[in-house]
Amino acid sequence: MKSIIGKKVGMTQVFSEKGDCIPVTVIQVERCVPILKRTQEKDGYEAVLVAYGERKPKHTNKPLQGFYDKLKIAPAKTLTEFRDQELSDDEIGKPLRVDMFGEGDLVNVIGISKGRGFAGVMKRHGFHGAPASRGSHEAFRGGGSVGMHTYPGRVFKGKKMPGHMGNKTIQVQNLKVVRVDSENNVLLVRGAIPGSNGRMVKIIKSKRA
Repeated sequence: MKSIIGKKVGMTQVFSEKGDCIPVTVIQVERCVPILKRTQEKDGYEAVLVAYGERKPKHTNKPLQGFYDKLKIAPAKTLTEFRDQELSDDEIGKPLRVDMFGEGDLVNVIGISKGRGFAGVMKRHGFHGAPASRGSHEAFRGGGSVGMHTYPGRVFKGKKMPGHMGNKTIQVQNLKVVRVDSENNVLLVRGAIPGSNGRMVKIIKSKRA
C-alpha cells in the first residue's frame, strides 16, 4: 500500500546539497491503521479502509462504537477509504508509516482548501472590474450583465458569479518528496498543499513515480 493520511503542520524551507533553498510543506502522520479490506465479491469494489487519529469513546456515537467493537479497535478520528490499493491480510491492523515513501518519490496530495466565505467575482474568479472613471459609479467591482436575450432567456449554468469560495476538495499532483523522517513519522513535500494548518490530507504515491 502506497497511501497514507497525515496532518498539515505548516510550511518551511530546507537546503539541498547544492545550497538551493527549497520550500516544503511539513506533514505529520499520527495513528494511521488499515482496518478493513473491501472486496469485489462482497462489496462490489476494492478498497482499503483506514482509521486515522484517536477519538474518545464518549464522543463516538453508538453505531460507530459498534463498528469499532466488531473490529476490536479503538475509536478513530476519521475513517477514509483508498481505492486501487494492494494490501495483504497480514498488514491489516499494522500502523502505516512514512517510510513507505522515499526521497525523490512523486506523490499526489488531496485536501480541503481554505474556506473564503462569500466572495465577489474579482476575488473568486479574477475579474478586473469596471473602469473607475468617466462616469462609472456603483459598479466598480461588479460582474457586469448576466442577462440573456429573449432566447434562451435564462442564465446558463456555470456562469461566473459571486458565491461561496474555497472549502472544496483539491488534488495537487506530482509533488516531490524532499525528506522522510521515519523517527518522527514526518514527511516533507516540495511546494504548497491545499488546506489550512492542522487539516488532514491524503498522500498517495503518483503513478508517474
